[in-house]
Amino acid sequence: MDRPTVAALLTEGAAELPRREGIPDPRREAVWLLARAWGRSEVTVRTDAAAVPPDVVVGRYREWLRRRAAGEPAHHLTGSCPFWGREFQVCPDVLVPRPETELIVEAALALEPGRVRRVLDVGTGSGCLAVTLVCERPGWRVTATDLSPRALRVAAANARRHGVRVGFVRCDLASALTGPFDLVVANLPYVPSASLPDLPLEVRHDPVSALDGGPNGLDLVSRLVKDLPRLLAPAGQALLEVGAGQAERVRVVAGEVLAWEKPVNDLGGVHRVVRLHRQ
Repeated sequence: MDRPTVAALLTEGAAELPRREGIPDPRREAVWLLARAWGRSEVTVRTDAAAVPPDVVVGRYREWLRRRAAGEPAHHLTGSCPFWGREFQVCPDVLVPRPETELIVEAALALEPGRVRRVLDVGTGSGCLAVTLVCERPGWRVTATDLSPRALRVAAANARRHGVRVGFVRCDLASALTGPFDLVVANLPYVPSASLPDLPLEVRHDPVSALDGGPNGLDLVSRLVKDLPRLLAPAGQALLEVGAGQAERVRVVAGEVLAWEKPVNDLGGVHRVVRLHRQ
């Protein structure tokens, strides 16, 4: 039997992958998967239609097609995900980093570097925020927490991968720490419990503990906000990712204890990153 060409494999992939939320363009998804399975660029895959990949590549690609069609996230298949221009190890034990979380990085890097020394990342997951911030600002001392020992192992592996030092602490939110910190960042669970079944199939493969924010979605976020006066240094700031319609409720929780700044909007116009600072 003749070994399949790139063109044949892409046609096969486009036919096997269902068009749905998360896979808006099956052929483009097939290109991405074949490129990753082969260790080549997408441009090469697109332009070298007559090439014949090795059998091991074809086998890996076809397995990934089957698992992807069943709803498994693409980044779980490859074991890594890009974030702020770097690759991070991911697995079913951690939330796959989302592009909107890069807004926290952007807002953090816009702060005056001289005013930030100690940074806390609460609920670090893959460590993408903590590792990225210390990569971009080597002078910052970054501590990261998570309740999941499996998540902390992944985060520590990502710190080693990028050659940076982050202090990892296993605890509930920031309960084991005293501060003061000049900057607190967090992408905590903020999906209301009742909305979990309505999430896209791929998102539902993330750990429930990294998604479920309780009845109104803000259980953990509210707890952290109430703890910020204890954690933040004078004039210290916090950058917290939230869901659609939640920013104003966080403002109410902050009350008169913390000062409120204009939130950072994502591309859809959602108030995605709440900015607070200690008065």
